[in-house]
Amino acid sequence: MAWAASLVVAGGLAACAASPLLLEGDANSVRIGYSGDLGRATALAAQHCARYERVPRFLMADIDTAYFACAKP
Repeated sequence: MAWAASLVVAGGLAACAASPLLLEGDANSVRIGYSGDLGRATALAAQHCARYERVPRFLMADIDTAYFACAKP
């Protein structure tokens, strides 16, 4: 029973890790934590920048963080 519960918890943590996370952002830039799929990080950056009527411009990424500028279209 404990083994099954640990599998459920591990699966839940893996699912959370796959979701991008807004770490920091303002009208000029945004920093997104992500795991594997840069496309999902870009989509979250687009949502953030849209609040300021801007679009994301990819700057760089390291192993788990993507950096975008929020540029005027």
